[in-house]
Amino acid sequence: MLHGMTRPGPAHPELQRFARALASTGASVLLPEIREWMELEFAPERAQEVIRASVDWLETSSEIAPSGVMLVGFSFGAPQALLAAADERLMGKIQGLVWWGGYADIERTFRFSFTGVHEWEGDTYRQTPNPYARWVIGKNCIPLSPTMADHGEVAGALHRLACEAGENRVPVWGPAGDHLRSELRSALPSGDRPLFDVFAPPSSQEPDASAAQSIVDELVPAIRRALPLIEPLPLIRRLPVATRLLHSRSDQLIPFTETLRLARALEGLEGKSPGLCTHLTGLFGHSGDAVAGSRWMRAKENLNFLASLRGIFELDER
Repeated sequence: MLHGMTRPGPAHPELQRFARALASTGASVLLPEIREWMELEFAPERAQEVIRASVDWLETSSEIAPSGVMLVGFSFGAPQALLAAADERLMGKIQGLVWWGGYADIERTFRFSFTGVHEWEGDTYRQTPNPYARWVIGKNCIPLSPTMADHGEVAGALHRLACEAGENRVPVWGPAGDHLRSELRSALPSGDRPLFDVFAPPSSQEPDASAAQSIVDELVPAIRRALPLIEPLPLIRRLPVATRLLHSRSDQLIPFTETLRLARALEGLEGKSPGLCTHLTGLFGHSGDAVAGSRWMRAKENLNFLASLRGIFELDER
């Protein structure tokens, strides 16, 4: 089970809760620590090394019954779990994939983090994006940009913001984070502040739309060149394992339309997943926080979510 881009890593409370739920069924659950992700570094190559080593250990451990491995990936970990499930070196070792809240297209995901706008089949949606994603993007991508690489202090300030949010679990999009934003901005050279303002404006403001578009146009090609594994979907030709895709409709870090987009792409693969199932839920946010709703709607969502979980557990019975 893979954690996402988060300071607590495998100790994240919601991840621990889900791991205990899976373990209560009799499954053996391994939560590998990907230290680069805990430092908020993308590092997809390192993630694949950890996944392969984890799968090999589960396959050969004398303490675990040999019944095949199921990968579960959350958030940033979901696309990396997908890539591993399609890895020829792991063929025959992985029997199932569970994806929660991941992305299919890095450009659309980056743009959403600035604008909150996403679309699917002609319908446009708008949500208030969680700025945490922008800060992690800036930390990783600014040093890779041909025109922004000299703004390293901005990347460092964004890293500090994201670390503070991850460690203290404060509502970073609200006024609670404004004091630190102002403090970090003041410490930057004056020439760095306009770029910082696009990534981390005060909570009462949105990023400048035109500047944000220019930044996305610059950063996406840079990250694709430097880290091709960051966007697994173009690299996958077949997915020979049963797959469950889940996403929250209210996700403010990665929009639910990214999972719909992934499902459409996987359906078109030459080697299609033998058990592809997609489920959107209104019960959770990005990492397990509950979403309000009427008692009837929550009861209905509970039933639908339990049905999708039943499908997950069935993967372990094959």
